[in-house]
Amino acid sequence: MVLTKRERIKRIATILFAANGIRNTKIEDIANVLGMAKGGFYYYFKSKEELLEEIMDNSVISRREFLKEVGDLDVSFEKKLKMIISRRLNLRDDRYNLFLFAKIYENGEINLTYDDYMKRDIIFGEFLNSNKDNIKEKYRDQIEKIRCILSSSLTTLLLFLINQTGVKVTGEESYRKMIEKYLSIDIDKEIEIFYNLFLKEIVK
Repeated sequence: MVLTKRERIKRIATILFAANGIRNTKIEDIANVLGMAKGGFYYYFKSKEELLEEIMDNSVISRREFLKEVGDLDVSFEKKLKMIISRRLNLRDDRYNLFLFAKIYENGEINLTYDDYMKRDIIFGEFLNSNKDNIKEKYRDQIEKIRCILSSSLTTLLLFLINQTGVKVTGEESYRKMIEKYLSIDIDKEIEIFYNLFLKEIVK
């Protein structure tokens, strides 16, 4: 798929934000990788903050659409939960937003962006609340706690699997190499382990 210039800026910025940290990534760095003048960046985005906000908003929209699709499926609640875990762990070349959010968490930039992102991203909590009948009664008043535990645990697992590739991402080329190695991981096995450890107990 051929990316528009705006989408290309978002892709490169996302990878650089993840690799080097949001604070340490300058507009000049993004422009240099793209082979464009700094002024060219401002044609598409007013600031680094606006760029980051659009990246996050796109991810929120995508997640909301995905959870709606899953919620509408005529399959068991267990299957739906495993599909959600799969989405959070299936890192592909075109899912660089997922890589960014994991690295924000790891880099300690959580107060800079991730907290605000999570406040807006209440989608998984809404999904759990809409499926309360499938959750054991003793856990039904713990939805927010369950959401927080699952979100942080999935992020930690994703980071662990990324580190298992042994590739240090510094830019787009090393990101692709990391993805190549990541794709050799048995994600189905990781999904089963995660489900049994964190979710099996709460499912009715």
